[in-house]
Amino acid sequence: MKSMLGKALLTAVGALAVAGVAAPAQAHVDAGGGAHLVATADDPFVAGEGHGWAETSNISVIGQEWGWATSTAIGGGADGEAHIG
Repeated sequence: MKSMLGKALLTAVGALAVAGVAAPAQAHVDAGGGAHLVATADDPFVAGEGHGWAETSNISVIGQEWGWATSTAIGGGADGEAHIG
């Protein structure tokens, strides 16, 4: 799960970097993100989710990834969106 949360953080930082590089000199820049993690030793289970976003006057980028695991199975996914204009 640390790897997944690390990837979410890198996604948010990368999105901000892309937004900052492409931004006009007078543009506003905003960014945000977060992460959640749940774990229990009762029938080993762990779940995590990370997300982030960044935007300038004419560019917005969002991303999200999530995952879960038990003692016998694992699953997860990721999605994202970028808009310029």
